Amino acid sequence: MERYDRQMRVAQIGVAGQERLNKSTVLIVGVGAIGTYAAEIAARMGVGRLILVDRDFVELSNLQRQTLFTEQDAAHKEAKAWAAAKALRAINQDIRIDFLVDDANATSLLPFAGKVDAVLDCTDNFATRRFLNRWCLEQDVPWIFASCAGTFANVMPIIPDETACLHCLMEKMPLFNETSCDIIGVHGALIPMLAGLQVSLLTKLLIGEQLVARYYQLDNWDMTFQAFQVKRNPDCAVCVHHDYGDTAFSRQPVLLCGRDTVQFQIGATLDFDTLQQVLVKQQITFNTNRFVLTFSFDGFDFTVFQNGRVLVHGTDDLVLAKKQYQHFFNEV
Repeated sequence: MERYDRQMRVAQIGVAGQERLNKSTVLIVGVGAIGTYAAEIAARMGVGRLILVDRDFVELSNLQRQTLFTEQDAAHKEAKAWAAAKALRAINQDIRIDFLVDDANATSLLPFAGKVDAVLDCTDNFATRRFLNRWCLEQDVPWIFASCAGTFANVMPIIPDETACLHCLMEKMPLFNETSCDIIGVHGALIPMLAGLQVSLLTKLLIGEQLVARYYQLDNWDMTFQAFQVKRNPDCAVCVHHDYGDTAFSRQPVLLCGRDTVQFQIGATLDFDTLQQVLVKQQITFNTNRFVLTFSFDGFDFTVFQNGRVLVHGTDDLVLAKKQYQHFFNEV
């Protein structure tokens, strides 16, 4: 416990609190900007087990705001969940780090049902957050919503049957559009501030301290911080009436927000060896690593994941992307 000495000296944590942290399991969904900072803080604090879930791979543009990743990770297009796990294991060998290269959905999270103490939302889209809201309510697991853009950050703890849920908060808000959005950038210094707030709330949850149900908003340009009370909707379709709907993502083509990229779901594990043979026959150069195979065709870049996800980069036209996709794959 020597490595946590300074933390145990904090009166609110102490030895008992540190022991609870060491025995806790936290699921972190999204290992990008917020997720890499939050995961590193949690690892250094000694949270006993971290489960990292991310469907994406490392790109050079990530390095401005996503800690844990290197230029070598970007050059090799390493899966973010794997690269982050590798980095965290080098930081703290005394804790358990697991990872999953996949979407967060009802099927992919099934192995973790009943095995986590809390969930950190470190995603970049509200479709996934709404799924997490339903999943955590079903699992009776507290989770912490977090988002940021520009110079604004938002964070709110959500505790099943105690606080307002995400649907209570955002059911009628027109600001969030799940099919398209404008990228307004993010101030790099804002992200560690948000991750620190998120993990601060997480710490209180894990050591058993009562949380006040508030929605917190930070502006790191004007240096303002506000806390709003959010009341639970007594007629909420999700947290009161338990109308969870479909918790799995559709396998139809999806335009990824701000990425000029269309995602396809094959629905089955891919055999990279067979795909490589197809590419060799067509004299198409490719690169591959443990989880990702990439190549270019007809002016478009393809990223193929072993779990059956295919990204077609360079267009926001679903029809055009599908035409390129079906040159190699029969299933949609």
